[in-house]
Amino acid sequence: MNAESTLALRWSLLLVMAYLLQVGFLQDFRPLGVHPEIMLLMAICGGIVGGSSRGAIVGFFAGMLSDLLLSGTLGVSALCFALVGFAAGVLEDSVIRSSRVISIAIATVGSAVGVLMYASLSQLLGAHSLSDPQLWLIITIVSVTNGILCLAALPLCRWAEGFGLNSRAY
Repeated sequence: MNAESTLALRWSLLLVMAYLLQVGFLQDFRPLGVHPEIMLLMAICGGIVGGSSRGAIVGFFAGMLSDLLLSGTLGVSALCFALVGFAAGVLEDSVIRSSRVISIAIATVGSAVGVLMYASLSQLLGAHSLSDPQLWLIITIVSVTNGILCLAALPLCRWAEGFGLNSRAY
């Protein structure tokens, strides 16, 4: 097995496991009625660990999987997650020296941007998501939980990228 197919297999395995975690556990874990978006977190962490192109690719596939759970237009999550994953990779590449604090900040802000972008695109396509009175609560809870969960997701994404679980690269 060559390096590219191993990389694709690892990322596929990680995305499927994250999807099963989202569907099996996190859909029922709802602090204040809002569930975390672990698939958005995978896109952001993919960008942090693998750069902008990896973030866009992981974001697209994570978004397509996420769209299977939603009743909205197919592909909206894929577009949003790909853009956010790309932006996370660009931000991480522009940092001189990365640290956990910077990675947490990128995950937190990226999650807020991803949820707001999804709401905006859904609004353009006919949903009334921007007028949802709980939108800012959703953004806050998803951002905070993803900021915390990125501490667990980053080592897994480093493994998927081929750096190993014990790697100290952020």
